Amino acid sequence: MINARSVVAFGALVVLSSRPATAQREYRNLEAGRPVRVSDATPTERYALDLDLSTLRLERLSLGRYRLQYEPRIAYGILPRTEVSLRIPSFYRERSISPRGGIAGVGIGTEYQLAMEKLARPALAISGEAFIPTGPNALRTSYSVKGLLTKSFVPGRLHLNASYGTFAVRQAATGVLAPPVIDGPCDFVVPETGMSMKAFCGVPNFSQSAAAAAGPPIVTKWRWLAGAGIDKSFALSSVLIAADVVAEKYQGIGRPTDWSGEAGIRKQFTQLLVLDLAAGRRFTGISPAWFATAGSTVTLPFNR
Repeated sequence: MINARSVVAFGALVVLSSRPATAQREYRNLEAGRPVRVSDATPTERYALDLDLSTLRLERLSLGRYRLQYEPRIAYGILPRTEVSLRIPSFYRERSISPRGGIAGVGIGTEYQLAMEKLARPALAISGEAFIPTGPNALRTSYSVKGLLTKSFVPGRLHLNASYGTFAVRQAATGVLAPPVIDGPCDFVVPETGMSMKAFCGVPNFSQSAAAAAGPPIVTKWRWLAGAGIDKSFALSSVLIAADVVAEKYQGIGRPTDWSGEAGIRKQFTQLLVLDLAAGRRFTGISPAWFATAGSTVTLPFNR
């Protein structure tokens, strides 16, 4: 069976064996998840349009189960040092979960660079997003704000990200809170074996609950994320390698802090096309897992 490490190994071979691209710098722009979760403090250039239409994430969970996410995203430099973005994540999960696949929601975001990097000062930016869930189990819209810092050194660049936001959950009659779709692990029973386990799933099955008729109440909780990353670029090959460590906490639902680490590579093939690959591990939290990501970015140049 194809696993996450095989996908990354094959993709890295393709990236590293390609010919160098000249007079290009899009490969240096780190976006969240492209290839690692920590991003730099540089928004999309004014009038430029970034099309991230093939972003895939494959996760290998416990007991040999897999989960696939697809998240197309577009970003536009609408003003100087300012971008607006739209993303539409979708998912595909194991057969024991319902719904098995579909669109999770729509995220509408913006980012503004507060200060450009200078010799004695890092680049600083702030971003925000409203995420609107979709589907029959959709909950409330969630909101988040994030601060970003990037500082260049001789060996490479350092990036720091910190965010704080909301998320909505359903509260059962027993008081148990169910984390949100997509990234909310919860308890469920595998129909084929009757075994109970923790896994990534959506809202739980309340058909046996006394509150099923009225539906469990929806409550809003808080979450935070902190991450640090480094990268090193190779200008002659238009290649960038990056790595990060991220801690994420969903508060008020009894879920431990998730710690993950990942490493990835970005390669600019043409003036318009950048490919990226990454692999990582969620070390702690409710569901440790291996994961791999792959994607491409087409950048339509800005007007001069």
